[in-house]
Amino acid sequence: MSNKNRRRSHTSGQNIRTLEGGLSLKERLFSILALRRGWRRLKRWVLILLISLAIAAGTGYAIMLAVEKAYSLSIDHISYESRHKLISKSQAMQLLGLKDSVNMATLDAAGMENTLLKHPCIEAAHIRAELPETLFIEVTERIPIAYVEMESGADTGNRQRLFMDPQGVLFPVREEYHRDFMGVPVWYLQADDVERFEAGAIIGEKQRRPIVELVAAANLYSLIEIPAIQEIFRPKEWKIIITLENGTEVLMQVYDIKGQMERLAMLLEHTRATHRKARSINVIPKINPTVVYQEEKESKSSSKKSNKD
Repeated sequence: MSNKNRRRSHTSGQNIRTLEGGLSLKERLFSILALRRGWRRLKRWVLILLISLAIAAGTGYAIMLAVEKAYSLSIDHISYESRHKLISKSQAMQLLGLKDSVNMATLDAAGMENTLLKHPCIEAAHIRAELPETLFIEVTERIPIAYVEMESGADTGNRQRLFMDPQGVLFPVREEYHRDFMGVPVWYLQADDVERFEAGAIIGEKQRRPIVELVAAANLYSLIEIPAIQEIFRPKEWKIIITLENGTEVLMQVYDIKGQMERLAMLLEHTRATHRKARSINVIPKINPTVVYQEEKESKSSSKKSNKD
């Protein structure tokens, strides 16, 4: 019964539209059926428009709230880690221009990393934020193993000194960061050891390798066994001359640095046992390295003077 009514209703609708098609435009426009149909369509489109406006307004309000919350959200806890403990948290915060908190809306982690990496004393930096309230700052500083100075500085008057790290990178001497490294040795460079003498320059692997090995080998001994190295000269490509804190001058070569330091430690132990002071030591020979004691040199000088008289 309902199916018949549905067909009848469908057929009636078609018949009505067929009859309306025979009417004039004016008659169709002002017919009651047409007005009712138009009103229903109008109400439907108005409803759709109102729903769309409500959704748009809600979305805009939600975005506005999110932006407002982001601008009001601050990171109050800053976790700082320094790999070598040279640059303190307060010093790093000062480099970044930060105070006690960071605003999430203006946080630029990549830009902050670049700011730290531009500092010549910093080798690596990593910054990340972890919601809701923590900013992590990790810094790796350059480790000074030696001062570097141009050997010609004594003649030119330019006695500028920079630090060198194990990778040969030159960087400024900053006592606030490097107070524990102010006693490292000075390596006097030849003109062809570095293309330009300035922070950021890199000394080549061939030139720096013996010096890096020398410093590393010396650090294996106590200051009693081998006094601190004060000066390092490399007058020839194969030759190294170092001056120890006690005034002893040591002749070395660029090969087998570790073995030569072992011989130096044994010879210095012998000088202490015999209560003598070594004026100069040649540790290049593996067998019978030579030692010139201070009294020997003084006696030779006295002998030459008496012969002249």
